[in-house]
Amino acid sequence: MAGMTGEAGIRRARAAARSQQHEDDDRTRARILRTAERLFAAHGYNGVSMRDLAAAAQVNIASIGYHFDSKEGLLSAVYRRHCEPLIEERMRGLEASRAMRGRARVAAIIEAFIRPALAQVEVEDGETFIRLRAVLSGENSALLEQLVAQNFDQSSTAFIDALCQCLPHLTRTEICWRFHFLLGAIYYTAAGPHRIHAFSHGRCDPADTEAVIGELVPFMTRAFCAPMPAAAKARRRRSGAKR
Repeated sequence: MAGMTGEAGIRRARAAARSQQHEDDDRTRARILRTAERLFAAHGYNGVSMRDLAAAAQVNIASIGYHFDSKEGLLSAVYRRHCEPLIEERMRGLEASRAMRGRARVAAIIEAFIRPALAQVEVEDGETFIRLRAVLSGENSALLEQLVAQNFDQSSTAFIDALCQCLPHLTRTEICWRFHFLLGAIYYTAAGPHRIHAFSHGRCDPADTEAVIGELVPFMTRAFCAPMPAAAKARRRRSGAKR
């Protein structure tokens, strides 16, 4: 009996040690992620070496490789850390919009897409991530395009599909153009908020997320619901004639 009790104690001790190791690994991984995000946002992806990352996170280079395989893998994990909850919130909003009809549904779809992106400044490390995206766009567009495609293509397609259902007077090509302009409005609003504050002499406050959403959603709803431009109709006719 004493031997069995001793074996049970050993098993418990080993399980406790494994649990502690998992907790230590999780803390180390989180520290590396936050350190990398801060350094990449401050100095750019190309301006930060693995040695810099290891020193700032107080780990060895092998630990970064163990958790993330490579510097590119680390950047990808930083990106996913913010994108996954954003996409989940967008998809919940998109699903809720199905209960609406007509122009109200278009507005709900657009708000479901816009709100999580603009609210990022309010989440932990959100401003740092916005700054990181701006830095990447100027430094390594190929890498940014890869990250955007991996994280957003599927959910963006779902939003475009929903808008196509709501707006049968528009071709999918026309909706893709308008969706592209929507992306630009969101990106510039998040990345360059100081401009409107300056040229409005403080009357427009981009830090007020609800005020921004209250202006942008109706604006983009009108844009999506607008008729197809004459030039687009002409292109469509020419395309049909060629077929």
